[in-house]
Amino acid sequence: MNTTIVYPKNKEIRKYIKYFLFIKNNDTNYCKNHISYPNTNHCLGLLKNSRLIEESDCNFQVSNKEGYHSYLTGIYTKPISFSYSGIFDEICIDFEPLGLEYLANCEVSNLRFFNSVIENLFSKAWHDIYNVAFMVDNPFVRANMLEEFILKNLKQKHYNNFIPFNEFNVSRVDELQQHLNLSYRSIHRLYSNSLGISPKEFLQISKFRKGIRALNDNDSNHSQLAFKIGYVDQSHFIRDFKNYTNLTPKQFKRKVSSINNDVWLNT
Repeated sequence: MNTTIVYPKNKEIRKYIKYFLFIKNNDTNYCKNHISYPNTNHCLGLLKNSRLIEESDCNFQVSNKEGYHSYLTGIYTKPISFSYSGIFDEICIDFEPLGLEYLANCEVSNLRFFNSVIENLFSKAWHDIYNVAFMVDNPFVRANMLEEFILKNLKQKHYNNFIPFNEFNVSRVDELQQHLNLSYRSIHRLYSNSLGISPKEFLQISKFRKGIRALNDNDSNHSQLAFKIGYVDQSHFIRDFKNYTNLTPKQFKRKVSSINNDVWLNT
């Protein structure tokens, strides 16, 4: 299996898309589970000759099916398992919260999972994205073509209330209240209605992701690392890791592979 991350070049696109992840396999004997971990972003998945099927909560199967298919995964709070077998060609476009809504002009950020999202929720102009995404093999060329396609189909109606949730450098809900000058009830309603998750859970996942990056970059002891990223103590840091990965930090670092310190997969 080959994986490549390509970051957007266009300044406008970078506000809303974090990266393009290309996943490709030509080995007919391939049969593995890919475990992905909670994140605050959204993934628009594009598949060629395969489709993502939800078998149960947090368990998905990539099965063979001719043609092009799409799916959306929103913010999830538990590890997600994707079962892959045989040949597959997939593109995951990782969006900031509300980023996909801004670009496609449809409300999807409060969804946890939606299959055939382009066919059912997007405008007809977006249906041509498959021809662009799978026209060539080179992932860097594909990413450039996808950027051009998205810019071409960008709706002129901008969301004036676009909120860069991931850019808030806060770790508690009361800090959010001060930052946004809103009441607790308004903050809770904003996150629940926009993202389908409470502000507390969003901040916990965000802090957990910071913990992954720090763990991957740093060999210092967990007590120092926990304090550095805003945890009260080491036990709280370890408890969050177990909750979001089913692994301790040591197990995670030993078992899970990083792609550019942005994507972590356990296969």
